[in-house]
Amino acid sequence: MTTVPPSLADFAQRLFVHEAGGHQRTQDSADAMERACQSLHTRLTPLLSEASVNALLGRAITLAGREFPFLASIGPVTDCSLDGLRQAVDGRNPAEAADALVPILANFLWLLVTFIGQDLGLRKVHEAWPDVPFIPPASYSKEAPQ
Repeated sequence: MTTVPPSLADFAQRLFVHEAGGHQRTQDSADAMERACQSLHTRLTPLLSEASVNALLGRAITLAGREFPFLASIGPVTDCSLDGLRQAVDGRNPAEAADALVPILANFLWLLVTFIGQDLGLRKVHEAWPDVPFIPPASYSKEAPQ
């Protein structure tokens, strides 16, 4: 199994922190994830289709769920809804919730750049978060997450 490139994992972490706005409660992490999902959905649906964005998100959740099995209760993904997200993180400490949700974003970003390319994919992400800097590496492995 391959892993998300460190630069994308770091970028996902910064996006998540930006969305959380310094709030530290578990439910704040859930709110941040929902906002991030909606921002990605808004920017990417015209380009990829709603079904494609939902499929990428669903796969990203599955990949993150390998490390955090409690995420398995999230889904199915429709309209970028995260049914079961709040229940999945309920009762977890804020750091654990954030540590589980960031890999969803990281895997989503990696799947995105794998399938539509780094330039177009990250340009659309930057439209949603123009204040969150990202300096991409020269290139990513073309191998998609398994």
